[in-house]
Formats: sequence, structure tokens, C-alpha cells
Amino acid sequence: MNPLQQQQESGRSHQSQSTSLSSSPITDSSSSGLSKLIQGGVAIVAVLLVAQSVLGSLSNFLPSNRRLNLKQVELNPTAASQRKALAEAPRYGLDDKVVNQEQVYIVLRDNGAEDGDYVTLSVNGKVYAPRVFLKNAGNSVLVPLNPGANLVQIYGDRDGGGGVTLAADVSSQGNMTSSAFPEGATAIFYIIRR
Repeated sequence: MNPLQQQQESGRSHQSQSTSLSSSPITDSSSSGLSKLIQGGVAIVAVLLVAQSVLGSLSNFLPSNRRLNLKQVELNPTAASQRKALAEAPRYGLDDKVVNQEQVYIVLRDNGAEDGDYVTLSVNGKVYAPRVFLKNAGNSVLVPLNPGANLVQIYGDRDGGGGVTLAADVSSQGNMTSSAFPEGATAIFYIIRR
């Protein structure tokens, strides 16, 4: 056999071996599937590592007082914690009132200069007067009351200058004058219905 014939013969035997390997139970397709699975797992791990490093480096750019401390957030506040928060809320000189009526008029007025103070009035969590401009003459709002204690919140939407200056009158039960409170603050008091 000459060298050319030997090369052809060895090519034929190699071809028959590869044919017999492809018919074996472990095929190239299953090993490539396993390879693809491993490559996919490596890719996922790589993405997670990159995301972790990016998020870690981004948090370094945030000021420490802007980072959310999840331990301070009460996700499901209890009635006791809500009562404590309300008890600690500033009243800014507003006193509780006792009435024998199912509904009352709350008159809100600016007890200083009409300088552009705006407030929002809420009773028991429901807004009854959103962004009311406080005038010296007053704005009257009729609100229904539940039996017992009714929480009144007056939120300072806008300070026209010198603090939000407010006087409130509950159905002629007496005028209450608040101390000036800052924009963004909430003054509270209770109306107790007997």
C-alpha cells in the first residue's frame, strides 16, 4: 500500500469510528446541553456579581442621612404606636373641644396678616378642605363627627411669611389661636362628641 492509500484508509476508519460514536447513548447534543446549562449558570452568577458591585458602589454616593434604614420603618403600625405618634404630635396651642352635635362648623382664619398661608383640614383622616387660603374673615367648613374622640389635623401647605398663623373656632365653642407653625407641619386637636 502506498502512502496515499494509507491516508485514505485511515480516513475511512476514522469516519466509521465517529459514526459509531454518534449512535452511542451519550451523544454530542446531550453534552452540549449540559455545557449550555453550565454556561447559563455562570452567566447568571456573573450578572448577580456585577449588580451587587454596582448597587454597592451607588450607595456610597448617597449621603448617609438619605439611606433608608428599614429597621426604623414600621410596616404594620399597631393602634398603640399610632396613639403614641398622635400624642407626640405638636398641637401648636390648639385645645380639645367637647360638643353634643353630630356635625360642627370649623372656622379657619388667619389671625395675622393675610400673607398667603394655605392649610388643609382633615378630620379622622378624611380631607374636608384641601389647600384653603386663610383669610382674616375666615373659612367655614361643615364636618360630621363620630361618637367619641375625633382627630382634627390642620396641615400647613404654604407659609406666606412668618409661619402659618391660624385661629380655629369649633361651632362657637371658643376661638383657639395657634402659635405660628412651619410649612409642612401639622397641628392637631380633638373634638369629643358626647
